[in-house]
Amino acid sequence: MVREAAPARLLWDQGGLWSLMALEACRGLGLAIAPISAASLAAGGLEGARLLLVPGGWPARKLKALGQAGGQAIREFVSGGGIYLGFCGGAGLALGVEDGLGLLDLGRARGQERLPGLSGPLWVGPGPQGHDHPLWQGLTRPVSLPVWWPAQFAQPQAAGLEVIATYGPPAPGLCTADLRVDQVDPADWPAHEAAYGQRLDPACLAGRPAMLQARRGRGLVFLSYPHLDTPGEAAAGQALKNLWLAWLGPGASAPPADPAAERPPHPLAQALAGQAQALWRQGLDLGLWRPRHPQMPLWRRGARGLEFWGLYRLSQAVARATEPGAAHQALLAELAAVLGPVWQEGPRVLAAQAARLAGQEPSPGAAGLERAWFPAPRQLAGPLARGLALLELALLRLEGQPGVWRESG
Repeated sequence: MVREAAPARLLWDQGGLWSLMALEACRGLGLAIAPISAASLAAGGLEGARLLLVPGGWPARKLKALGQAGGQAIREFVSGGGIYLGFCGGAGLALGVEDGLGLLDLGRARGQERLPGLSGPLWVGPGPQGHDHPLWQGLTRPVSLPVWWPAQFAQPQAAGLEVIATYGPPAPGLCTADLRVDQVDPADWPAHEAAYGQRLDPACLAGRPAMLQARRGRGLVFLSYPHLDTPGEAAAGQALKNLWLAWLGPGASAPPADPAAERPPHPLAQALAGQAQALWRQGLDLGLWRPRHPQMPLWRRGARGLEFWGLYRLSQAVARATEPGAAHQALLAELAAVLGPVWQEGPRVLAAQAARLAGQEPSPGAAGLERAWFPAPRQLAGPLARGLALLELALLRLEGQPGVWRESG
């Protein structure tokens, strides 16, 4: 397994599902990378690295995990010649905004320029400075690439910002909120937007920047809202590999991960993964979400599918990373204790969500549990917050990296 000798590091903290996807994508492509905690990064963990990959996830939470020392370490890494590669939330972390590192003099689109709730494939083509970029080697132009609820860049104004790729029209299967774009009559968008209370029509994205880069000191910052780190996406994976080899050379490769080489999991890890799967299937049966993409199902507007999908995927990854015996017993016992309330309360939380979305009143007890878990939109607390945080840390430890368990929620 790739460790610190890898020329690339993957910032792990506050990534959860997104960190896992990036790690799986890189290893599936044979790209040498090692996860690193924010604390290790702040303590000099980027020494010897040539590239830092920052995956999706809320930028403000990543910034808090990094602290002043971690943020300064990243700035010095880039100005000293390192490469910062940010996807989605990792792209947002690099911007010159309140919850950003200020690596680039660029903000996010605001107000009517912003299109929230977008997920699935979009056509993406070369931007004004991107026609000869190594990103495009061997790819058709335009190419269909996945986005998963991205923000959008403000229009670049500062000198030195190069637009490498721009958005085109929706590709088949693109969704906005829980609506499939190719199943909506364009004349119906105003009515849908009035009903949903948000902008939905993706036509406004055409021509806007999807990927950009800029020099900072002796280093490079490359930001992409399309998730080139989506496992199993052939074109996205080719683009990511093109960048990797152009920047780091063939020596930055490693043997691709071999799923057939996986060992039987520890029985306790297998049980935890089974319980997470049962919760996910309950949500399917309740109509809260449905299959859509192997890496990202589609959930109804108002359902908290991302958190339950992360629980399922992270639990499965922990199971794959363990083996029978005493080596992982203590870590798994800790996980089982923290996740116990999730298995106990989760079915009632899902039932409350299903009732609410059906226009019914959930039972007072179930409604109270739902509020305790999800106190506000985009907020997470209670047993599920603690469980997801410990699953994230458990995977880091199973990678042989240090990490500190800080209870949250």
